[in-house]
Amino acid sequence: MPIENKKKAQFGLALKITVLIITLVALIMGAVSYFTIYQEARLKTMEMDKRMTDVANMVAALKLIEPLAGESVAWPIFREFIKVIRNLDSNILYISIVTNDGEVKAFTLNPESVRKLDPKLSLDESMESLNQLVQYKFPAGNTAKIAGDIVVEDTRFATVNIRFSLLALKRDIMWAQVRNILLTLLMMVVGFVGAMWLGKTVTKPIEDLTAAMAKVAQGDLGVAAPVISKDEIGLLTESFNLMVQDLKEKVRIKDAFDVVADELKEVNKIKESFQLYITKEAQERFVDANALALQSAAGKRHSVALLFADLTQLAQNATSQEAAGLASSLDHYFRKYMSTIFEYEGQVYKLTETMFVVVFGIPAAHTDDDRRAILTAVSMQKTLAEINKGRVQRNETPLYISSAVTLGEAEGSMLTPKGFASMEVIRDYLSFTQKMSTQPVSMVMVAGNVFQRVTNLVRGEKVEELQMPDTGEMLEVYRITGAKF
Repeated sequence: MPIENKKKAQFGLALKITVLIITLVALIMGAVSYFTIYQEARLKTMEMDKRMTDVANMVAALKLIEPLAGESVAWPIFREFIKVIRNLDSNILYISIVTNDGEVKAFTLNPESVRKLDPKLSLDESMESLNQLVQYKFPAGNTAKIAGDIVVEDTRFATVNIRFSLLALKRDIMWAQVRNILLTLLMMVVGFVGAMWLGKTVTKPIEDLTAAMAKVAQGDLGVAAPVISKDEIGLLTESFNLMVQDLKEKVRIKDAFDVVADELKEVNKIKESFQLYITKEAQERFVDANALALQSAAGKRHSVALLFADLTQLAQNATSQEAAGLASSLDHYFRKYMSTIFEYEGQVYKLTETMFVVVFGIPAAHTDDDRRAILTAVSMQKTLAEINKGRVQRNETPLYISSAVTLGEAEGSMLTPKGFASMEVIRDYLSFTQKMSTQPVSMVMVAGNVFQRVTNLVRGEKVEELQMPDTGEMLEVYRITGAKF
């Protein structure tokens, strides 16, 4: 029953990334905005304080005085001077100069600045207006007052009083706050968009990989998740695709062998198929290798020739659609194989779905058992080539079977465990060669001690020297490159 992937993340990775980035942006921009507003307000306040102090010092520095007698002070000059200063700064509400006895000797007002501060006040340039302005209670923080002494020869004879409007300062600070808040909001919007993009970029490959996994879980091995990055997620996706390809290959091979199993499902059925070509004695040689190694029989030990056929690559590239043609080709091949074995008086000693072993030399020994094994192996490669030629013409995949011929040892009518040694060494080398090859290949390997006696039958090339596990001796291995018959 197909598996349906209905589970969805309740709090997805993209949302987590978005929330994390937005939170970080909000915290960072909030801290930066607060610090910027605080610093800007502090600087503007310091600037205003300095301006107020400079104006007071400027007025106090005008010492147009004769002797210290009040009648000799040029107060008209003071009056004109402070008017000029008032016009230089629109934040000045009034300037007054008061003597030590409390008499106002010079003053100036800025009615326009006063009305901006409080429209209810309607003033003019009169002493009455000055007194009203001095006594008026403005809202806290809207004005600031500064006073400075006019000193001549270390003697104070008058005080300068200046009141400033702080509306401009407050307005500048407010706009600085608005500007920084807008900048923070803009950065949060940019961060949100960037977070969404980043979250999608990170989670899209994962979503694609999850969807591909769901299809594989439902049995669809034809899927491949797109690899759109070279990071860890990209490597994970590539590994998943390789896993699916490997799984697909294994399933295809399994299907191909299942086709063979439909015709030759068990070893017992295989034996029944070959009964027409093998004597009763040969049929009884279909034994398991482990059981064979444990058997012993009294008699003289003698040399035999062993033909090992590797079937692991037999239908490696076959598809399930080729079932009928594959079964027919295999039936033809194995019938021909058993007929050839019967012709050269060989005996099948081991037969499984992936290998079988044929022995030449028991129960009846011949002087040319090695020659018989070579003739059988090469003849079957020719038969396989003819079968593959027809399969290629029908657009079917070829079959691949590799063989090896070596000398073994028998005691009486039974192989000894030592008799399998060289065959196992060549088998391991053949298996390694097949794994290292990029494409399936059919070949015939021959032990050196056999090849030297059949050079009149075949051509070959030396490919390797292998060490025997029991004696440590080196075993030469040749690959058959052509036949002379």
